Parts: sequence; C-alpha cells; structure tokens
Amino acid sequence: MAESSLRGKVALVTGASSGLGRSFALALAEAGAKVFLAARREEKLREVVDEILSAGGEAAYHVVDVRVVPALYDLVDVLLARFKRLDILVNNAGVGYRSPLLETRRSEIMEMLETDLAAAIYLSQASLNALLRAAPSDIVNVSSIAGLEGFAEGTVYCAAKSGLVGFTRALAQELKPANIRVTAICPGSIETDFFERFRPTLDRPQMLRPDDAVRALLYVLTSPPNVLHGEIVLRPRVV
Repeated sequence: MAESSLRGKVALVTGASSGLGRSFALALAEAGAKVFLAARREEKLREVVDEILSAGGEAAYHVVDVRVVPALYDLVDVLLARFKRLDILVNNAGVGYRSPLLETRRSEIMEMLETDLAAAIYLSQASLNALLRAAPSDIVNVSSIAGLEGFAEGTVYCAAKSGLVGFTRALAQELKPANIRVTAICPGSIETDFFERFRPTLDRPQMLRPDDAVRALLYVLTSPPNVLHGEIVLRPRVV
C-alpha cells in the first residue's frame, strides 16, 4: 500500500467513535494522515485519539451530532483552525432500523434520512471550499449494498443509502473537472456494533470484517488521481 501518498494529508471521518469509522480513523493515521474524528460520544472519541497518539500518529476530535446542520459547518471551521487544510472527507456516520414500514417510528425514519443521507450532503457542501484548495482530494461516502438492492423491512434504510449512491454519482460528475474524486463504498453486512440494533440477515461468522472495508478505503485514497472508482461493492462470500 502506498502509505506515503497519505502522509501529511488531513482526513475528516464522521461516525469515528466506534465500528467502521474507528477502523477507518486508525488505518488512516497508520498510513500517515492527520485524522480529525467526529461523533457524538466524547469518551469513545477520546479513546480512539489516544490510541492514535500512542502509536505516534496525529489526531484530534470534535463532538458533533451530524443531524444538527449548523454543527456540520462549525465542524469544518474547527478542523481548519486545527489542521489548516482538508484533503479527505469520509462520510461514514450511519444508523439503521429494520422493521416493516407500518411499524417504523417516524422518529426512526427521520433519524435514518438525516444521518445516512442529509448529513453527507451538508458536510460535503461545508467541506467543499477546503477540498477545492487541497485538490487533488477525495470524498468517500459509506453507503451499503442496501443502496443498490432493496430488501423487505429495510425500506427507509435502503432509500437513504440509495440516495447516498445517487448523490455520490452526481457529485462525482460535478467535481471531476476540479480534481476532486467522489467514491461510494457499498459493503454488505460487516461485523460491527451497527448490527446490535439493525437485525442482520447473516450470522456474524459469515459477515465481512472491518478490515475488508479498510482495504477498500485505502485502495481508493492511494490510487492515482486520474483513477475514478464510482462504487466499490463488497459482498460476503456465503456458501
């Protein structure tokens, strides 16, 4: 892996206190990037930052609820005050509830749409001037196979993740002339704490591992700027 291509770059990762976001943050720091972590749980964020610092990396965090739109614009201001630039945005924050539509609470519908789709749109807009200054730069949106294939009892989650894929495709075309690459990573079930709330269709031994998604992320970010990826789909091998 071409670690040196990330050395000195600044990456913002949302949903970075646990699960896939935590794995992304640790891997980016190990690859030489300065990492700015964002999530709601300060104690968990501090633990990840301490782990990065103990390993000789550079990281900081900011507590934010990505559903609060003004806080996303403030988040970018705080990052730039600390690190002065932004090269990589990873829109990873996500939430899912699996239930028949008739049984899905309105609060759950709103939470999924705001967290899984709207937050990525707003934060991409908030980050765009900084990413333009740093170009070639990257936006990576963590979608899901659910964004490409619908399934019963996942209606709203599929809608939000499908919207994220559509947003990625359109923004990739819009920003291609500016040398900003926009990619969607679309994994199947990954063995993280996400599935403590979202009922999986696979047993845990059959799921992908966080490292599988980490490899996909690093592949995207260390590819030459002229290489565009569109969507990277990761499926568990189920026999």
